[in-house]
Amino acid sequence: MKREMVAPCGMNCNLCSWCSTRASRAASAAGRGDGAASTERPVPQARQGEIDFCYQCGQFPCENLLLVEKRYVHAHNYSFVENLNFIRRRGMPTFLKREIMRYTCPSCGKLLTVHSDKCPHCRQRHNRKDRR
Repeated sequence: MKREMVAPCGMNCNLCSWCSTRASRAASAAGRGDGAASTERPVPQARQGEIDFCYQCGQFPCENLLLVEKRYVHAHNYSFVENLNFIRRRGMPTFLKREIMRYTCPSCGKLLTVHSDKCPHCRQRHNRKDRR
C-alpha cells in the first residue's frame, strides 16, 4: 500500500476499484490534488502544493468534501472525513496499517476495494459494514 495513493481528500486510492487497475494514473491524480472529492472542482491549494491533505485547509470540511462524504458513507461505508481525522491524529504510517487490516481479504489475503462486497481477486463476498 503506497502513501502517494492517498488523495488530499482522504480517499485511499489503493482501495479504489477504478484506481487500483490504473495505479499510475491514480498516483498522479492524488499528487495533483485530483482526489475523489475534487474530481469536479479541483482543489487549488493541493494543486499548488500549499497543503497535502484537506484537513490542513481552513475550510475543512468544505461543502464539496461533505457531498462526496455523504455519498460514500451511504453507498460504501467509507468516510473521507474519518480518514483525514485519523491521519491528522495518528499519522500516515498508522493509517496505512489500519487500512491493510481493514481491507485485506480474509479468504485470499489480497486487498479488497471500498466499492464492492466481493473480493476482486477470489470473488468471495465480504460485508463492507464489517470493515469499520
